[in-house]
Amino acid sequence: TTSPRPDWEKHRAYCVYMGPRLAVSPQQLRVLVPPLVATSYKGSSGKVGVVGGCFEYTGAPFYAALTALKLGADLSHVFCDEAAAVPIKSYSPELIVHGCLRGAPEVDLAEVARQADEVSKWFPALTALVVGPGLGRDATMQAVAALLLERAVRASLPCVIDADGLRCVLERPSLVRGARWVVLTPNKPEYGRLAGALSGDAALDPADGDRALLAVAESFRDEGGAGPAIVQKGATDLLCDGTQLLECAEPGCLKRCGGQGDVLAGSIATLLGWAKAAERSGRLPAGGAPPPPLPP
Repeated sequence: TTSPRPDWEKHRAYCVYMGPRLAVSPQQLRVLVPPLVATSYKGSSGKVGVVGGCFEYTGAPFYAALTALKLGADLSHVFCDEAAAVPIKSYSPELIVHGCLRGAPEVDLAEVARQADEVSKWFPALTALVVGPGLGRDATMQAVAALLLERAVRASLPCVIDADGLRCVLERPSLVRGARWVVLTPNKPEYGRLAGALSGDAALDPADGDRALLAVAESFRDEGGAGPAIVQKGATDLLCDGTQLLECAEPGCLKRCGGQGDVLAGSIATLLGWAKAAERSGRLPAGGAPPPPLPP
Protein backbone atom coordinates (compact mmCIF):
# COMPACT_ATOMS: atom_id res chain seq x y z
CA THR A 1 0.00 0.00 0.00
CA THR A 2 1.38 3.41 -0.93
CA SER A 3 0.16 6.90 -0.23
CA PRO A 4 -1.28 9.11 -2.98
CA ARG A 5 1.16 11.06 -5.14
CA PRO A 6 2.31 14.14 -3.23
CA ASP A 7 0.85 17.53 -4.06
CA TRP A 8 4.07 19.44 -4.67
CA GLU A 9 2.44 22.88 -4.52
CA LYS A 10 1.18 22.03 -1.03
CA HIS A 11 4.63 20.77 -0.01
CA ARG A 12 6.27 23.96 -1.31
CA ALA A 13 3.88 25.92 0.87
CA TYR A 14 4.87 23.80 3.86
CA CYS A 15 8.53 24.46 3.11
CA VAL A 16 7.88 28.19 3.23
CA TYR A 17 5.89 27.78 6.44
CA MET A 18 8.61 25.71 8.08
CA GLY A 19 11.24 28.34 7.39
CA PRO A 20 14.87 27.67 8.39
CA ARG A 21 16.25 24.56 9.96
CA LEU A 22 16.11 24.57 13.73
CA ALA A 23 18.53 23.69 16.50
CA VAL A 24 17.87 22.19 19.93
CA SER A 25 20.04 23.31 22.83
CA PRO A 26 21.30 21.08 25.67
CA GLN A 27 19.19 23.22 28.02
CA GLN A 28 16.04 22.23 26.15
CA LEU A 29 17.00 18.55 26.18
CA ARG A 30 17.78 18.64 29.90
CA VAL A 31 14.09 18.62 30.80
CA LEU A 32 13.82 15.14 29.27
CA VAL A 33 16.25 13.54 31.69
CA PRO A 34 14.45 11.95 34.63
CA PRO A 35 15.62 13.42 37.94
CA LEU A 36 17.65 11.19 40.23
CA VAL A 37 15.91 11.36 43.58
CA ALA A 38 15.69 9.22 46.70
CA THR A 39 12.30 7.91 45.60
CA SER A 40 13.69 6.55 42.29
CA TYR A 41 13.19 2.83 41.74
CA LYS A 42 14.38 0.23 39.25
CA GLY A 43 12.72 1.17 35.98
CA SER A 44 11.94 4.81 36.78
CA SER A 45 14.63 5.91 34.33
CA GLY A 46 13.29 3.79 31.50
CA LYS A 47 12.78 0.21 30.36
CA VAL A 48 13.57 -0.39 26.69
CA GLY A 49 12.67 -3.42 24.60
CA VAL A 50 14.43 -4.40 21.36
CA VAL A 51 12.70 -6.65 18.82
CA GLY A 52 15.34 -8.20 16.58
CA GLY A 53 18.17 -10.65 16.41
CA CYS A 54 18.23 -13.77 14.28
CA PHE A 55 20.71 -16.57 13.59
CA GLU A 56 22.87 -14.37 11.33
CA TYR A 57 22.60 -11.06 13.22
CA THR A 58 23.12 -11.14 16.97
CA GLY A 59 25.24 -8.01 17.40
CA ALA A 60 22.67 -5.43 16.27
CA PRO A 61 20.09 -5.96 19.05
CA PHE A 62 22.92 -6.19 21.59
CA TYR A 63 24.26 -2.76 20.57
CA ALA A 64 20.80 -1.18 20.66
CA ALA A 65 19.86 -2.66 24.02
CA LEU A 66 23.20 -2.00 25.71
CA THR A 67 23.29 1.60 24.43
CA ALA A 68 19.89 2.22 26.03
CA LEU A 69 21.45 1.20 29.36
CA LYS A 70 24.61 3.23 28.84
CA LEU A 71 22.56 6.35 28.10
CA GLY A 72 20.61 5.94 31.31
CA ALA A 73 17.74 3.48 31.00
CA ASP A 74 17.45 1.07 33.92
CA LEU A 75 16.48 -2.11 32.08
CA SER A 76 16.86 -3.49 28.56
CA HIS A 77 15.01 -6.45 27.08
CA VAL A 78 15.84 -8.22 23.81
CA PHE A 79 13.11 -10.23 22.06
CA CYS A 80 14.90 -12.38 19.50
CA ASP A 81 14.89 -15.63 17.55
CA GLU A 82 15.61 -18.62 19.75
CA ALA A 83 18.81 -19.24 17.74
CA ALA A 84 20.13 -15.80 18.74
CA ALA A 85 19.26 -15.94 22.45
CA VAL A 86 22.32 -17.75 23.83
CA PRO A 87 24.88 -15.64 21.90
CA ILE A 88 23.20 -12.41 23.00
CA LYS A 89 22.97 -13.61 26.62
CA SER A 90 26.69 -14.36 26.51
CA TYR A 91 27.56 -10.81 25.39
CA SER A 92 26.35 -9.17 28.59
CA PRO A 93 24.73 -10.13 31.88
CA GLU A 94 22.96 -6.75 31.92
CA LEU A 95 20.45 -7.66 29.21
CA ILE A 96 17.19 -9.55 29.71
CA VAL A 97 16.98 -11.84 26.68
CA HIS A 98 13.80 -13.58 25.54
CA GLY A 99 14.34 -16.16 22.79
CA CYS A 100 10.63 -16.22 21.99
CA LEU A 101 10.68 -15.72 18.20
CA ARG A 102 10.85 -18.49 15.60
CA GLY A 103 11.66 -17.76 11.99
CA ALA A 104 9.95 -19.72 9.20
CA PRO A 105 9.69 -19.11 5.45
CA GLU A 106 5.98 -19.92 5.42
CA VAL A 107 3.79 -17.54 7.44
CA ASP A 108 1.33 -19.19 9.81
CA LEU A 109 -0.96 -16.45 11.11
CA ALA A 110 -1.77 -18.33 14.31
CA GLU A 111 1.94 -18.78 15.03
CA VAL A 112 2.60 -15.11 14.22
CA ALA A 113 -0.06 -14.06 16.73
CA ARG A 114 1.31 -16.45 19.37
CA GLN A 115 4.83 -15.07 19.03
CA ALA A 116 3.57 -11.49 19.07
CA ASP A 117 1.67 -12.29 22.28
CA GLU A 118 4.92 -13.42 23.90
CA VAL A 119 6.38 -9.97 23.27
CA SER A 120 3.39 -7.66 23.67
CA LYS A 121 2.57 -9.06 27.12
CA TRP A 122 5.66 -7.10 28.20
CA PHE A 123 4.42 -3.78 26.76
CA PRO A 124 3.01 -2.55 30.09
CA ALA A 125 6.48 -3.01 31.58
CA LEU A 126 8.27 -1.03 28.83
CA THR A 127 8.74 2.69 28.24
CA ALA A 128 9.99 2.36 24.64
CA LEU A 129 10.44 -0.24 21.92
CA VAL A 130 13.01 -0.61 19.14
CA VAL A 131 11.93 -2.74 16.19
CA GLY A 132 14.35 -3.95 13.56
CA PRO A 133 18.02 -4.35 14.64
CA GLY A 134 19.16 -7.75 13.39
CA LEU A 135 15.58 -8.73 12.56
CA GLY A 136 16.45 -10.14 9.15
CA ARG A 137 14.03 -10.68 6.28
CA ASP A 138 12.51 -13.98 7.29
CA ALA A 139 8.81 -13.84 6.38
CA THR A 140 7.53 -14.94 9.79
CA MET A 141 9.83 -12.61 11.72
CA GLN A 142 8.72 -9.73 9.51
CA ALA A 143 5.05 -10.60 10.09
CA VAL A 144 5.57 -10.71 13.87
CA ALA A 145 7.35 -7.35 13.78
CA ALA A 146 4.52 -5.77 11.79
CA LEU A 147 1.91 -7.07 14.24
CA LEU A 148 3.95 -5.80 17.19
CA LEU A 149 4.23 -2.36 15.59
CA GLU A 150 0.48 -2.27 15.11
CA ARG A 151 -0.09 -3.16 18.78
CA ALA A 152 2.59 -0.76 20.06
CA VAL A 153 1.16 2.18 18.11
CA ARG A 154 -2.32 1.36 19.39
CA ALA A 155 -0.94 1.33 22.95
CA SER A 156 0.96 4.63 22.40
CA LEU A 157 4.20 2.87 23.32
CA PRO A 158 7.09 4.99 21.98
CA CYS A 159 8.76 3.15 19.09
CA VAL A 160 11.94 3.47 17.09
CA ILE A 161 11.86 1.62 13.76
CA ASP A 162 15.26 0.83 12.30
CA ALA A 163 17.00 -1.45 9.81
CA ASP A 164 14.88 -4.43 8.71
CA GLY A 165 11.96 -3.10 10.75
CA LEU A 166 11.58 -0.39 8.10
CA ARG A 167 10.50 -3.06 5.61
CA CYS A 168 7.25 -3.34 7.58
CA VAL A 169 6.67 0.37 7.00
CA LEU A 170 7.57 0.10 3.33
CA GLU A 171 4.95 -2.60 2.85
CA ARG A 172 2.33 -1.03 5.13
CA PRO A 173 2.81 2.72 5.64
CA SER A 174 -0.54 2.79 7.44
CA LEU A 175 1.11 1.01 10.40
CA VAL A 176 2.62 4.30 11.58
CA ARG A 177 0.50 6.91 9.83
CA GLY A 178 -0.68 9.41 12.44
CA ALA A 179 1.51 7.82 15.16
CA ARG A 180 3.01 10.58 17.28
CA TRP A 181 5.37 8.49 19.41
CA VAL A 182 7.23 6.84 16.54
CA VAL A 183 10.65 7.65 15.07
CA LEU A 184 11.95 6.16 11.80
CA THR A 185 15.74 5.99 11.42
CA PRO A 186 16.59 5.08 7.81
CA ASN A 187 20.13 5.10 6.49
CA LYS A 188 20.83 6.41 2.98
CA PRO A 189 19.61 3.40 0.92
CA GLU A 190 16.69 2.77 3.30
CA TYR A 191 15.63 6.40 3.02
CA GLY A 192 15.78 6.18 -0.77
CA ARG A 193 13.47 3.15 -0.77
CA LEU A 194 11.13 4.85 1.70
CA ALA A 195 10.91 8.01 -0.38
CA GLY A 196 10.25 6.10 -3.58
CA ALA A 197 7.64 3.79 -2.06
CA LEU A 198 5.67 6.60 -0.44
CA SER A 199 5.67 8.89 -3.46
CA GLY A 200 5.03 6.41 -6.26
CA ASP A 201 6.67 9.08 -8.37
CA ALA A 202 10.20 9.36 -9.75
CA ALA A 203 9.87 13.13 -9.27
CA LEU A 204 10.60 12.65 -5.57
CA ASP A 205 14.38 12.47 -5.61
CA PRO A 206 15.86 11.61 -2.20
CA ALA A 207 18.77 13.87 -3.13
CA ASP A 208 16.35 16.79 -3.24
CA GLY A 209 17.15 17.54 0.38
CA ASP A 210 14.69 19.29 2.64
CA ARG A 211 11.87 19.21 0.09
CA ALA A 212 11.96 15.44 -0.28
CA LEU A 213 12.24 14.81 3.47
CA LEU A 214 9.29 17.10 4.12
CA ALA A 215 7.20 15.26 1.54
CA VAL A 216 8.01 11.86 3.07
CA ALA A 217 7.22 13.05 6.59
CA GLU A 218 4.04 14.77 5.45
CA SER A 219 2.80 11.55 3.82
CA PHE A 220 2.70 9.92 7.27
CA ARG A 221 0.63 12.66 8.91
CA ASP A 222 -3.07 12.16 9.61
CA GLU A 223 -5.85 14.72 9.30
CA GLY A 224 -5.10 16.01 12.78
CA GLY A 225 -1.48 16.70 11.85
CA ALA A 226 0.06 13.89 13.93
CA GLY A 227 2.67 11.57 12.53
CA PRO A 228 6.05 9.97 13.14
CA ALA A 229 9.37 11.78 13.00
CA ILE A 230 12.03 10.75 10.50
CA VAL A 231 15.76 10.87 11.18
CA GLN A 232 17.56 11.05 7.85
CA LYS A 233 21.09 9.99 8.71
CA GLY A 234 24.01 11.56 6.86
CA ALA A 235 26.96 13.95 7.17
CA THR A 236 24.37 16.33 8.61
CA ASP A 237 21.49 14.44 10.19
CA LEU A 238 18.05 15.88 9.42
CA LEU A 239 15.01 15.30 11.64
CA CYS A 240 11.51 16.08 10.41
CA ASP A 241 7.94 15.44 11.55
CA GLY A 242 6.31 17.25 8.63
CA THR A 243 6.09 20.59 10.42
CA GLN A 244 9.59 21.29 11.72
CA LEU A 245 13.03 20.50 10.39
CA LEU A 246 15.88 20.05 12.84
CA GLU A 247 19.49 19.32 12.03
CA CYS A 248 22.43 17.77 13.83
CA ALA A 249 25.74 18.80 12.28
CA GLU A 250 27.89 17.27 15.02
CA PRO A 251 30.74 15.46 13.18
CA GLY A 252 30.48 11.69 13.33
CA CYS A 253 32.91 8.87 12.75
CA LEU A 254 34.16 8.83 9.14
CA LYS A 255 34.37 5.05 9.24
CA ARG A 256 30.79 3.86 8.65
CA CYS A 257 30.90 0.41 10.23
CA GLY A 258 28.10 -1.90 11.21
CA GLY A 259 26.45 -1.23 14.56
CA GLN A 260 26.47 2.56 14.55
CA GLY A 261 22.83 2.77 13.52
CA ASP A 262 21.90 0.31 16.27
CA VAL A 263 23.62 2.52 18.84
CA LEU A 264 21.61 5.48 17.57
CA ALA A 265 18.34 3.51 17.68
CA GLY A 266 18.90 2.50 21.30
CA SER A 267 19.77 6.07 22.24
CA ILE A 268 16.67 7.53 20.59
CA ALA A 269 14.44 4.91 22.25
CA THR A 270 15.70 5.93 25.70
CA LEU A 271 15.18 9.63 24.93
CA LEU A 272 11.74 8.99 23.45
CA GLY A 273 10.64 7.16 26.57
CA TRP A 274 12.01 10.00 28.70
CA ALA A 275 10.15 12.55 26.57
CA LYS A 276 6.81 10.83 27.09
CA ALA A 277 7.45 10.57 30.83
CA ALA A 278 8.45 14.25 30.96
CA GLU A 279 5.28 15.25 29.14
CA ARG A 280 3.16 13.11 31.46
CA SER A 281 4.77 14.68 34.52
CA GLY A 282 4.43 18.24 33.21
CA ARG A 283 8.17 18.83 32.78
CA LEU A 284 7.69 18.92 29.00
CA PRO A 285 4.55 20.83 27.93
CA ALA A 286 2.57 19.04 25.24
CA GLY A 287 2.99 20.85 21.93
CA GLY A 288 5.43 23.33 23.49
CA ALA A 289 7.20 26.16 21.72
CA PRO A 290 9.53 25.11 18.88
CA PRO A 291 13.29 25.52 19.22
CA PRO A 292 14.96 28.64 17.80
CA PRO A 293 16.26 28.82 14.21
CA LEU A 294 19.87 28.00 13.52
CA PRO A 295 22.13 31.05 13.20
CA PRO A 296 22.88 32.11 9.59
